[in-house]
Amino acid sequence: MLKNKTQKNTIENRGLCLNKNTLFRSSLLSSVFFALSLSFTLPASIAQAMNSARAEVKILDVRTGLHPDKTRIVLELSEVAFYQISYLNSSAPGNFKEVIIDLRETPGKAEVASLVKKAEVIGLLEKISVEDYEGGVRLRIFLRKAATVDRSFMLKPEQDIQYRLVFDLKAVTAAEWARQVKLTAPQEKVPQPEPVTIISPAPAVAPIVAAQPEEIPPAEPRQEQEPPETYDDMMTGESNFTLSGYIEVEGRGFTQSSFSSEPKDWTVSFALEPLLEYVSDSGDSQVMFRPFGRFDVNDKGRSHFDIRELNWTGTADRWQVTVGIDTVFWGVTESSHLVDIINQNDNLEDIDQEDKLGQPMISASYDSRFGVFSTYVMTYFREMRFPGANGRLRLPLLVDYTQTQYESASGKWRPDFAVRWTHVIGNVDVGLYHFKGTSREPELILGADVNNNAILIPRYNLIDQTGLDIQGTFDDILIKFEAIRRAGNLSGQNSEIRQDYWAMTGGIEYSFYGIGGGDSDIGLLAEYLYDDRGSQATTAFEDDLFIGMRWAANDIDSTQLLVGAIFDLDSSAKFINVEGSRRIGDDWKITLDARFFMGVPVMDPIYPLSRDDFFQIRLARYF
Repeated sequence: MLKNKTQKNTIENRGLCLNKNTLFRSSLLSSVFFALSLSFTLPASIAQAMNSARAEVKILDVRTGLHPDKTRIVLELSEVAFYQISYLNSSAPGNFKEVIIDLRETPGKAEVASLVKKAEVIGLLEKISVEDYEGGVRLRIFLRKAATVDRSFMLKPEQDIQYRLVFDLKAVTAAEWARQVKLTAPQEKVPQPEPVTIISPAPAVAPIVAAQPEEIPPAEPRQEQEPPETYDDMMTGESNFTLSGYIEVEGRGFTQSSFSSEPKDWTVSFALEPLLEYVSDSGDSQVMFRPFGRFDVNDKGRSHFDIRELNWTGTADRWQVTVGIDTVFWGVTESSHLVDIINQNDNLEDIDQEDKLGQPMISASYDSRFGVFSTYVMTYFREMRFPGANGRLRLPLLVDYTQTQYESASGKWRPDFAVRWTHVIGNVDVGLYHFKGTSREPELILGADVNNNAILIPRYNLIDQTGLDIQGTFDDILIKFEAIRRAGNLSGQNSEIRQDYWAMTGGIEYSFYGIGGGDSDIGLLAEYLYDDRGSQATTAFEDDLFIGMRWAANDIDSTQLLVGAIFDLDSSAKFINVEGSRRIGDDWKITLDARFFMGVPVMDPIYPLSRDDFFQIRLARYF
């Protein structure tokens, strides 16, 4: 399904970052305006004295850390530092993408360079270089793939540790990278040519007269407005614990009546997803707890609770280990996520394969010069759940979970295993893995309950699956590809039937930036979906074409729209999806989705959903 899952941006720069894109809090704005007014009214001597009173900042240590969803850079400082973040497509050999961090009043290039050499180059980092820049230090962070500073903040001194300036880098799309470069790329200073006096030769017959030079006032030098250097009420410090999340209300309206008589044509539900995060002072240990719950007023089967994440992650040198319940996503294409297999889909939330149930596991990753090598051991299996009798987007018969079958005699306690390798080769991101364990997709068998009513019995077979995902970034074009090869059994009438097959999804995304001279971007998407089982495939996407368009206004409210359609090339079936969202103020977000199933034949796997066209509106409050 279409992918447009947007999370709240949690940039917390605390007023010390001079990034052009920083959104300041209202209290911070008042401080800035007050400081600006002082800069225009104080005598120059007083302003000079204030500047001289600022102590030079010394960088005491540079550390890097690899976390589940980010790469962290920590600078230990002697004083509070003012800094500016910008992004640049490097002209250096290798054509790397760069994050530029300019630290003011921080001299000492040689000392900082020696500290940088000791820091581990891991995660998104390719290398870090140090330069002198206007009386301070410029850090040039070369990236292995497009990434931006998702969050930056200053920590107050604690015990024997001085001030710590923290930058969290997260991977972004090529479109978002291009937008940030356009907005923040540092401008190179162009040297002004020396004035040249041009003397025209006088005519030979004309008397030579000494002309009086015309006094031309010199051009006033351009005054660059310096940001206010006030930090007394901006440096509030941050706790090692962070609490965030959202609470939302969702309404759904269906345009047609269901095949069954029980479900209504509307429903309202409420959801809550908090996130509690702890990060140690050294940054090499992290604990996360992210529960989720939804209550649906009409469908008890959709009301559910889950722990998405409850884990500890530790990093040491190039190693990262995670123990507990975690959520892992693999894949690059928009219309289908073939390679994504670690977590079970939360089918109660939506049918777009974006929501996942938390998976108990132990994982370990090693970041080498030849790529990242990861291993996963899953210790408990999560069953897929379906809407209940009063729910929509339901199957024609109810699913009886009490009769669930497993091919393995160990049932849901059989361990699953996976190994994965990822690497960035030039402009191409490559991922390759092998999974051995219980299939996340159930085979639904016709059966009967205790009252002899027809029901569906889920059966989970053992599979071996190898997957490959590739994304190439070439200027405005993204090339995306996913493929899997699966081997496993199906239950026959008297024995197991072996079924081996392969499937793929691939296509391109072409982006137009700055439409009409403005800030908005448009991306055009096209993908082809194939499953070599043909008409025997248990998925609807065995020979289909996806066409879509993504629009991002790039405004302060993060307005965006995704429209797409999947066309079955063997029938007249079409699936149309529209997803739009916009922030309201600092803490609210509204999302509007619409999904339509058109021309679905009776024998199509999604025919039971063919009358479940619906509109959905969500209003979420983030904290």
